[in-house]
Parts: sequence; structure tokens; C-alpha cells
Amino acid sequence: MTKPQNWLIVAHCFNMDGRAASHTITDRLPALMRNGITPIVISAPTGKRDSRFPHHQIFSPAPSGFLFEMRYVIGQKVENKFSRRFLKILLAVPLLPLLLIEKIFINLDSHWSWFIAATFRGRKVVNQHHPVLVYSTAGPSSTHLAGYLIARWCGLPWVAEIHDPLIMDNQKRRYQRYRFHRWLEKLIFKHADFVIYFTEKALRSAEKRTKIVNKGHVLRPGANPVPIHSIDYKKREKLHFGYFGSLARHRNLGEFLSALNRLRAENPLAEQQVVLDVYGANLDPVSKQLTEQYKLDEMVQVHGRLEYDPVTGKSGRTQVFEEMHRCDVLLLVHGDSDAGDEYIPSKIYEYLLTNRPILGILIKNSEAESLLQDNGHVVVERGNSEAMVSALGNFYKLWRNGENLSVEQSRTYTTEKAVEKLIEIASELV
Repeated sequence: MTKPQNWLIVAHCFNMDGRAASHTITDRLPALMRNGITPIVISAPTGKRDSRFPHHQIFSPAPSGFLFEMRYVIGQKVENKFSRRFLKILLAVPLLPLLLIEKIFINLDSHWSWFIAATFRGRKVVNQHHPVLVYSTAGPSSTHLAGYLIARWCGLPWVAEIHDPLIMDNQKRRYQRYRFHRWLEKLIFKHADFVIYFTEKALRSAEKRTKIVNKGHVLRPGANPVPIHSIDYKKREKLHFGYFGSLARHRNLGEFLSALNRLRAENPLAEQQVVLDVYGANLDPVSKQLTEQYKLDEMVQVHGRLEYDPVTGKSGRTQVFEEMHRCDVLLLVHGDSDAGDEYIPSKIYEYLLTNRPILGILIKNSEAESLLQDNGHVVVERGNSEAMVSALGNFYKLWRNGENLSVEQSRTYTTEKAVEKLIEIASELV
């Protein structure tokens, strides 16, 4: 238990159902409060307002950010699907000329301007609540620019937590976004009292670029088990692989689908006995093409995004966690984007709390690979098609023979432990 104190938490993504950046910070607040810390939160209005502590929701002033945030607000407030669509179109049409001008002259992400509104509100909040530090975390890079300006303006210590690398050494450099993030990364390392990353590789790369090596910490974000009704895993008529999360060209199910096609060719019964359940997203172009090419429609079930259920009162996140517990095997895919092995998919920490085996298709020698292997799960090197087919075949054989697929739940990476490390870091400042 620490001495009671206020922290100003700047997080564009906050209290948003289904957004990993939001879950990372939102889940920590109960543990922070148990340790005597009162959070004062400044966020975008894209999530639900929290009544447990002062929570200020601020719109971005630029057209792109305002439109992005208003679409979320409309989605939350308007239940009728047609009305939601109509209001979003009605909002977007008059903003189109301004959006075009913004795109031409300021080609950054849609949240870039949020720092302006957040900074001015931050100054007011500091005068009112007297926090002992500024802690910027989650999502868009403008979060950290706001954190810097508030801390600088008010003379407070500043901790910046960067979820995904701002830039990569091998990414294209001709765009405004790269130049802005390169400048911002340097600013963070120069002025933040401490900088937190989620992987060693991301931190070391940033230190090498900025040539500042005395401020970095690595913190595994972990996860909290979502409160669910007691769900005991039961073997079903089919072997269910579950994929949860977003999909894109750089993070697709291509390797798994190719192996699934091979498994069906070698074991004809597999077509009636194996299913891939996809939650949280529609199929990306690569996965969709292979599903059609291999005629895997019966073996690939796309459930989309699970939203709040007014009948049961369950949030989308609660439903997702329940479905994870029901799956036979959980599938994790490392994308082939520029971020490479400098990030660990956040879904891994929730997977580790389910007792279900995880099949990871990961970059060789990555930190995600070590994390899964150390906890008794199966890892296939990305691009190794034979190993992928073998791993899939082994799971199918074990399931068919009635073997117990469960893996002991790991408590190594929890939100509680992440908060302990965060408080330890902050204690050096306050």
C-alpha cells in the first residue's frame, strides 16, 4: 500500500469494450486504487465514462479525430442500426472538404489533434486535483504529446508507456507520419522521466535510435480474468480452434488455412470434425481468398465482433472470454508487418488465463515464442508449413483419441503484477 496520491492518466483509448489498448490501462485502475492511488483520467469520449474517479472525456478538434470519436459516440447512444448509419453519414458529409484539406497538409493518423484539447484540459485538472505525476499510456501517439506538454507546463514528473513501437528501422520514411513519430520518439526519451515498453526488443531499438539508454523499463502488461459464470471445458462433436482479434493482410490466417486444407486431404473425416471459429473480425483478403480457394467454408465459421447483449447483460468482452474457455485450442498469429518481433500480441495474456492450449504461429526467437514455450504451449515458426501441418495433425490426433488438451493456467502475467511493477517504477519519482 502506497501513500495516498493522485495520478493524472492520459489515455485516448479508455473504457472501450474490445480495444486492447483500452483494456491495458482500464484493467489496472482497481489495482492502482487498492494501492492508494486515485486516478484522474483524461480520455477521448469513445469509451464509457467512469464514475469511480474524475474522468474527463475530450473530443479532438480536427475533423478526422472529431469524426472518428463521434462515430463511436453515435454507436454507443443510438440502438437502431439504420439510425446509426444515417447519423454517421449525416455527420461525415459536411466534414468531407475539411477532411480532404487535412489529409493533404497533415497526413497523420486521425487522432493527431487530440493532444491540443487534452493539454488544455490537463492544465485545468492539475490545478484542481494536484497529481504527483503524469502517466501517458495507450493507443494513439498524440497521447504522449499531451503527456509531455502537461508535464512540462505544470512541472510534473512524466512516465510514458508505449504499447507498440512508434517507428521501425525498416519502415518507409517518406511519409509525414514517420517524421512525426521519429521526432516524438526522440522527445519522449529526452523529456520523460521513465519510458515503458512491453518488449525488450522494442525498447533496445528505440534506445539505439535515440541514443538515450538510462530511462527505459520493460513491463509485461498481463491481463485480468474477466468475471464469467463457471464454464467447465467439455469436448464437443468437433475440434474447435479459436482465433480472437483483428485480421489484416499482414496478420492473416493463411498458414493455418493451408495446413487445414492439408489435414483434410490426409484425413477426410477432418472436414466434418474440425472447425476454426473466428471472433472479433471478418476475414482479411488473404484468409478470405484461401477459404474460397480451398473450399473451407464449412470448416471456417466467422462470428464477427461480439457486442453487448442486452438480454444477458454480458459485455462483448465477457462473451469473448467465455468462448475462449469453450475452445479446444486457441490460435495466436504474429503478423508480418514492420513491427515484427518488437511486439507481443496482447491477446496472449488473456489466452494464458483460460487453461486451453495455445497454438502460436510466431516469428522465430521472438519474445512471444519464449513466453508461450515457457508456459507449455505449442509454437510453429512462421513460414514453416511442414511444422504447421504436423502441429495441427497432432492436435487432431490427441482430440480424436480423447486425450486431455488442457494446460495449467499461468498466473505469471497478470494485471496485478504489472501494477506492482508500475508503482515500483513511479516510486522513484514520487
